[in-house]
Amino acid sequence: MVGQNSYFVPGFGISRAVMQNDIHYYCGPDAIVRPYTYQGRDGFLVTTTGPALTQAQIDDLKISSREYEEKQSRIADESSVFVNKPIPVHHRGRRST
Repeated sequence: MVGQNSYFVPGFGISRAVMQNDIHYYCGPDAIVRPYTYQGRDGFLVTTTGPALTQAQIDDLKISSREYEEKQSRIADESSVFVNKPIPVHHRGRRST
């Protein structure tokens, strides 16, 4: 019986959607990935009986994530929905008592 390995992958530059869609390609069909924070850094906890991600595979995930985010941004621009742009929020003034 092969044991499961769990390890942390820093999430900087990696889209959650891409990570969840591509993890089976890199680590096998039994791989599980979930958001995780380790020593104050956001990323992913990968659990698998397959091999761990290599640095080249992590770099590929970052490239795929950038392409995915650019595509999502273009789709949003076409539908006139603003993504990652400031949205004005009106605050009520404080009441004096």
